[in-house]
Amino acid sequence: MRGNRYFLRTFAIERQPIDGQCQNSSWRLTVNTGNLFVVDDEEAVLESVKAVLNRFGYEPQCFLSGEQFLNNATLGAAGCVITDLDMPGIDGLRLQQHLNEIQSPLSVIVLSGTADVPTVVNVMRKGAYTLLEKPHSSKELVASVQSALDVSCQYFQKQQVIKRVKGLLASLTDEERTVLKQMLAGVPNKNMATVMDIGMRTVDRRRQAVFTKMEVSTIAELATLLNSASINLETLE
Repeated sequence: MRGNRYFLRTFAIERQPIDGQCQNSSWRLTVNTGNLFVVDDEEAVLESVKAVLNRFGYEPQCFLSGEQFLNNATLGAAGCVITDLDMPGIDGLRLQQHLNEIQSPLSVIVLSGTADVPTVVNVMRKGAYTLLEKPHSSKELVASVQSALDVSCQYFQKQQVIKRVKGLLASLTDEERTVLKQMLAGVPNKNMATVMDIGMRTVDRRRQAVFTKMEVSTIAELATLLNSASINLETLE
């Protein structure tokens, strides 16, 4: 679930170029603004939505069916899909469910002219960023797209951090993981040696291996790295 519009800041709408990047103090991620998709079985609707997005600097890829989208779109990168709710074959809900099943970072904006309250609730519970009723204003659509892309970028960024940190942890031996837990618990080297029944040099060697393999220099950096990936410092899970 990438969150929904009711828990996010509001974005001002301006006619300006899209820089296609999101970043924070420790990570820089380039997002291809081409990762914006529109899915609707009515070609006239596709062209209308595309025209609106083009005016604001976006270049969406358009698909006439859910099947066509799932078979041809890039589903594993940050981006946003705007999909009609009611379509033959794979409708908006089934499309959204498939993206959830493969843990796609794409944000989902659902369009509908017939959705009732239970349907809206169901769509949001399944993780859609928002549902827009037809007809909707151009500003409302673009505001939702801007925010949804930002959410997807953050989600994808988090996924990449988790993947990297888990990869680093996987490179540690069982003995090094034990030392890592002791380090995070603040256990002195001498006590580690006693508890683990090993020599001080072995403790020092394993500590250094932990720092090297985890690509950090201090215990504080180590804890920060693990926290960035939501890794439990006691279980390393």
